Amino acid sequence: MFDESISRWGTHSAKWDLLAAHLGEDALSLSVADMEFATCPAVSRAISDACAAGIFGYTEVFDDFRQAARGWQERRHGWRPETSDVHFFPRIVQCVSALCSIVLPEALGRPPRVVTLDPAYGPILEVVERAGCELRRVPLTLSGDTPSIPEASFAAAMRDADLLLWCSPHNPTGRVWTPEELDLVASLALTYDVLVLSDDIHADFQRPGRGRYIPLATRSPQLWDSGRLIQCASPGKTFNTAGLEASAIIVRGQLGAQLEEAKRLMGLHNPNFFAIPATIAAWSKGDEWVDRLCQRIDANLDVAAARLRARLPRARVIDPDGTFLVWVDARPYLGSSALLDQAVARARVAVSPGEDFGKEYGGFFRINVALPERDLERALDRLCQAILALSTH
Repeated sequence: MFDESISRWGTHSAKWDLLAAHLGEDALSLSVADMEFATCPAVSRAISDACAAGIFGYTEVFDDFRQAARGWQERRHGWRPETSDVHFFPRIVQCVSALCSIVLPEALGRPPRVVTLDPAYGPILEVVERAGCELRRVPLTLSGDTPSIPEASFAAAMRDADLLLWCSPHNPTGRVWTPEELDLVASLALTYDVLVLSDDIHADFQRPGRGRYIPLATRSPQLWDSGRLIQCASPGKTFNTAGLEASAIIVRGQLGAQLEEAKRLMGLHNPNFFAIPATIAAWSKGDEWVDRLCQRIDANLDVAAARLRARLPRARVIDPDGTFLVWVDARPYLGSSALLDQAVARARVAVSPGEDFGKEYGGFFRINVALPERDLERALDRLCQAILALSTH
């Protein structure tokens, strides 16, 4: 099921036809966080069934979408939000834009002050900066085997802030936050009256024997009931359907209505024709497929961490608790982003450069392990060989 190599050249793929095109036809890509696995058969069937009539008119969001979202949260993560709390956005980044450009400026009379932990997902921060927000970036402590939150600087950044962009599990480091870390977030948010947007798009990827993902809403009912918490979920990563654009934005109280109004102002009206049937199928019929997928991802993460540590022993390789991503500090080998570019070109293997997650992360890179194991091994061998060759010059 997860062993077939599928060519995506010529499919208008951002990962392949844009970002890997300069590397040649024999390139391998470990960059953008979509998978090289075909989606769940139930999702493919739902899309095929939607095509049957040959009519692709406007669609709308009904309670079956909200019920599917609630059911998935309840079965997979032990949380049962009300269906009235579930709102549709095509992408989580659009919800961030709605908050930063419309909802919060209207409420505050000024651009909001936004806190995030670094390294951080670049496209979301681009939206924040383009909206004119004050962005407070708090670097995670990366000196040990497990990235950690610097509590004093985090607390200082949260004081008089308006919005915390929280990523759980964390992209790119793969941290699954502990109950104590979630308690810290909730306590600071409640103390300083900070709205929290929890981007939980990678929540379904958890590893055996590691800490379990906990929705912040279940850890802090007080924060959830206050209406100061937005929980974001999507089938995009889990079912490899990112291009269909469907997210569930789960929030209690008046803020949900404000986001709906902002969505209209942004011109976001009807979902992609395939988004709703695919999402309902994924969240209603995809459990067993996801269980098997997670086994493959866990095995691939083991392969990646072991091979990178063996071939690049001076690099700091974070073995993640969740996601399908590995964050690598390769500065002992790559003194600059230019050297990483050279290694990528020599290896013909695309990765996500560290500077995509913050300008101070030159010499870091992120890899995506969601591809057949033999292709992953080939890519890692080529990449490590190229890095070592450059580091000896």
